[in-house]
Amino acid sequence: MVRKSVIIGGIVVIAVLGLGTFLFLNSTVPLERKDETLNDTFSVAGHTYENRTLWIDSLGKYAASFAVSEGTIKSTLMVGLEFTLWLEGKVQPQWIESNQADYGRDMAYKDVTMYFVFWNNGNVTKQVHLQVSKVCEETNYVGLLGGGALILTGITMGVILAHVQKNLWKIRG
Repeated sequence: MVRKSVIIGGIVVIAVLGLGTFLFLNSTVPLERKDETLNDTFSVAGHTYENRTLWIDSLGKYAASFAVSEGTIKSTLMVGLEFTLWLEGKVQPQWIESNQADYGRDMAYKDVTMYFVFWNNGNVTKQVHLQVSKVCEETNYVGLLGGGALILTGITMGVILAHVQKNLWKIRG
């Protein structure tokens, strides 16, 4: 009976240590959170362009995605003066033609405008749905503290179990 209790106690100690280690190690990887900054659906008439702007007031990574109601559309992302230079015909951006896309951009500077430009070179008006989010990384403190607490609990239980087992051997021996 005593031997069975020690074996079960050992299994519980290993389980608690394993769970604590799992929680602790998984919590060291930052959690990614997306804060939506732009969510818009709009029409782009044939042979015209439409753009949506986003004022960037903080550094970091921004993720964008769009989908077209039917067919494909050309799109590009421009920042700051690049848009004005394009309107003046001084730069040619890289256009991507697709029916949907996901893309991101790390903004190393702030207080600038990001331009999402959509060019419809077809005859039919197309609906575009655009979403933009700021990507934030957060530390999972609950997992770190919970994992650490479980590890300490497992160690304490292991020490107590070893002490109990040692005393049981003295009594039997």
